[in-house]
Amino acid sequence: MFVLIAAAMGGGLAAAAFAHPLGPAWAALAAPFGGSAAALLAAILLAQHRGHHEEEVDLDGQADRMAAALRDIAAQGRAAEQGRTGIAEAPHQDGRRGAA
Repeated sequence: MFVLIAAAMGGGLAAAAFAHPLGPAWAALAAPFGGSAAALLAAILLAQHRGHHEEEVDLDGQADRMAAALRDIAAQGRAAEQGRTGIAEAPHQDGRRGAA
């Protein structure tokens, strides 16, 4: 977002500077158009740049690795809980799991 703001401000100032020899009114009219054009160009370039990086990302692989890591952490937590209490979990009469 800051890149777009900087591009718009720079483009507006550049357009005003180029149009200033024609008069201050032309400079004031050219600034918003120059800023808008520069922001549009910056947005297109950012979208293209980010689009190339997204193609390289393996989201399925990342999700699988994250799920495996979470399963490992949950298993470690269950093992630590059983070791801390010294009581193995047994099913309750109503089917829930917990200390007997």
